[in-house]
Amino acid sequence: MKKFLALLLAVLMLSALLVGCADDQTEEQVEDTTAAEEETNVLDLLNVPDKKYNGQEFMFLTRDAAEWTTVDIFAEELTSDPINDAVYRRNDAIQTKYDLVILETQVADPVAAVEKDVKGGASEFDAIIQKLGQCATISTKGYLQNLRDVPYMDFDQSWWDHKALEGLSIGNKVYFATGDLLTSDNDGTFIVMFNKTIAEDNGLEDIYELVNNKQWTFQKMYDMSKIAVKDLNGNGKMEHDADVLGTAITTNSGYCMMYAAGIVITAKNSNDVPEYVLDTERAVEAIPLSYQIIGDKNMALDLNTVADLNVVENGKICFGNGHALFFQECMQCVIRLRSYDVEFGVVPFPMFNEAQGEYYSHMNEVGGMVSIPTSIVGEDLENIGALVETMAAYSVDTLTPAYYDISLISKSTRDEESRPMIELILENRIYDLGYVFDASWGGYVNQIAAKFISGKTNVASTKPNSFKKQMSKTLAKFDVDTD
Repeated sequence: MKKFLALLLAVLMLSALLVGCADDQTEEQVEDTTAAEEETNVLDLLNVPDKKYNGQEFMFLTRDAAEWTTVDIFAEELTSDPINDAVYRRNDAIQTKYDLVILETQVADPVAAVEKDVKGGASEFDAIIQKLGQCATISTKGYLQNLRDVPYMDFDQSWWDHKALEGLSIGNKVYFATGDLLTSDNDGTFIVMFNKTIAEDNGLEDIYELVNNKQWTFQKMYDMSKIAVKDLNGNGKMEHDADVLGTAITTNSGYCMMYAAGIVITAKNSNDVPEYVLDTERAVEAIPLSYQIIGDKNMALDLNTVADLNVVENGKICFGNGHALFFQECMQCVIRLRSYDVEFGVVPFPMFNEAQGEYYSHMNEVGGMVSIPTSIVGEDLENIGALVETMAAYSVDTLTPAYYDISLISKSTRDEESRPMIELILENRIYDLGYVFDASWGGYVNQIAAKFISGKTNVASTKPNSFKKQMSKTLAKFDVDTD
């Protein structure tokens, strides 16, 4: 019996040793696999011809539009500006590897330039970078390629914004797209900035924690605004440079609050065709609370209505100098506030209520998109498709980190907690074709959005019949059957 027990003990000890070795080996294998995955170069996923272009020049048509001038396509030299230098290094690497030259022509009116180029058959530029609203106008004229037909453009890759592809496609055709290639689409996305000092002085709840816990709602924003607002000069009206506003807004805030509540005008059917889907009851429910936050002049002020300066300068004076708890503006305003000492954070627009479950963000039509004119065909189309795809892929490890880590997070907000908030905002953008084509579809979306500022709940009186009619006319231009 003793020999048997001794033998059994030996077997058990050996088994334990073998299991331990197996566990160690498994852990090492997992660590090795994880390390290998982390070392995977995003460029390994790039599937374009590995060839030399013998110095061929590729011309991008870009925007010359004050603070919205294109900065993410071309850089002539290193300047110590994070975005400029990231663009320069990205382009330099591509130009060296493929022996080509990336150039740009900046114009104030890209729409007219595209029309002239396509009609004239000159092909003076290979790709277009313009704002979303201009893309819509040009696409209806038949001047833009369906990017899904452009060789080497692979929209399954992570460097393309899949939410934009899903929202902006028409009948499974894509005429304009965005992603890591550009930063202007990020700049054109609306956010809520909050003054950390005012929040702390008033003992307000941790807004970041509210966001993370899915408790950041219209009601929370209203309650906080009501506590923070102060008529410091006692004249009975809110002034952007003298008092403390609950919320400083712009005329775009109506769109932001509407989409933040998950209310859209159009959605796609199974054929990827937009249909009118406005939830009137939900809009009527959300409008009154939205009005209390951004429409009540005892708590909020539209900086577009302040006559002294333009909205950009008024925003700096108001929020930059500590005269508002909240500021609803585009992401580019974070960079505009670099020279001010205000300590602020960035969060998404609130949900209408906790039952909504997700935060939604609005990208203004000023945000940039890439497209290719129909004047580019044959081998030229293959070449520009490969280049745009390559630039997008190379941007993942150059332009995007510069935007997040240096230009936006560190240099501007000085608040590392804002990083996951900004990622959340950009990952949950709503792209509503009703908004994109609003100018062509009778301004119906603008009428609805205006009610979120005015507080008028007569949404049903805004007849959608004209909207639907104009939408059908536009879709017909894309050879899309709406029946």
